[in-house]
Amino acid sequence: MEKKQEKTKLFRCLGEKRVAGLPLGLYLAALALTLGCMYAGCIPKSMVPALLVLMVLGEGMAALGNIIPVVKTYLGGSVVCILGGAIITYLGLVPPQTRETLDYFINDSGFLVFYIAALITGSLLNVDRDLLLRATVRILPVAICSIAVGITLSGLFGVLMGQRFWDGILYIGVPMTSGGMTAGTLPLSEIFSQALGVEAADVLTRMAPATVLGNVVAIILGGILNNVGRTHPHLTGNGTLVNDGKEVRKAEPVEESFPALLAGMLISFGFYQLGALLHRFAVIVPTYAWMIICVVLVKATGIMPGEMENAARAWGQFAIKSWTFACLAGIGFALLDLRTILATLTPLYLAAVVVIVCSITLTAAVLGKLVGFYPLESAIAAGMCTTNMGGSGNVAVLSSSHRMELLPFAQIVTRSCGALMLTIGSILVQIVG
Repeated sequence: MEKKQEKTKLFRCLGEKRVAGLPLGLYLAALALTLGCMYAGCIPKSMVPALLVLMVLGEGMAALGNIIPVVKTYLGGSVVCILGGAIITYLGLVPPQTRETLDYFINDSGFLVFYIAALITGSLLNVDRDLLLRATVRILPVAICSIAVGITLSGLFGVLMGQRFWDGILYIGVPMTSGGMTAGTLPLSEIFSQALGVEAADVLTRMAPATVLGNVVAIILGGILNNVGRTHPHLTGNGTLVNDGKEVRKAEPVEESFPALLAGMLISFGFYQLGALLHRFAVIVPTYAWMIICVVLVKATGIMPGEMENAARAWGQFAIKSWTFACLAGIGFALLDLRTILATLTPLYLAAVVVIVCSITLTAAVLGKLVGFYPLESAIAAGMCTTNMGGSGNVAVLSSSHRMELLPFAQIVTRSCGALMLTIGSILVQIVG
């Protein structure tokens, strides 16, 4: 009798389970359709099939990561979503046509730009003006000091690996903290190529593993720190960064009406294009960095009507709820190249990256507590978010740590420190290269 009741309860739970907002049975039908199209060669380079694959597989992997014992405790669905996509691609389970479509959709068609623009605009306008200014002037010094510790260690590991102290800094430490692949490591490879008279591709091959592996370590560490926050609640503000005794005003809930979503989408696109326009006249500052500066200025001056701020917030929240797991799956399928990592990976190289990320994270936690931050939030926003792959890396790390509220500060840190490291790398290669 008891076994029959248990089976009935299990079937009831499965019947109530939803994935991607769909009842489990309907989701499985969507999954079967998606896989059938993939292996039948019906995934052309178009938005609809690409987004279908990412949403269906991303939501499914995230759901598995949130129910598998041990995995759900230490990593969670977000990490499984990213690493799952990378492993599936590495094992050759993605048909060539689908792989080309996903690569095009993520890297060329601008899906990540679409998603990250919504997040930057919505998250920055979602933060209280006083809190934004109060936190920014503290978090950047914390991040810079934390990076300095990691950069020094990268030089020491360079010596341990039989290279020069400066080689460890130039090819491990600087690429890891330069703000990602497209905004950091790629320009660095061009700069180093011109300074050293070598092929940029050779420089990029040497730098890329540190950039990618640093991001992977930060993602996994984010999942672990989330568990640390559960077991040691005095270390965390559960997504709140500042702990200086001053009142933090919470943003009021916004209504996700169709007119508000339309206005919010146009506002986020407008800020991105404004950043692109300014980048054209001052190319040393990346588009996203200009975008952040513009949004922060608008928020600080209060010139945008409250209704429009709420619209941008609504659009950002809609993007997070709708496409986060699709974005994370896309990062795994198209950006995390396990072959590149494994080709360069040695026990000492892996140890170097892990120690550098952990040292930056720990330093940010300690210094953050000294300046009035919650240690765990400071470790994530001012620490781990300096060692990831730009905006997409921020999304991955904050999703794995379940701290998406920190996105405004993570973006400020990543872009500001990335530009700083790009400048430092450009100068160092001229002196010691």
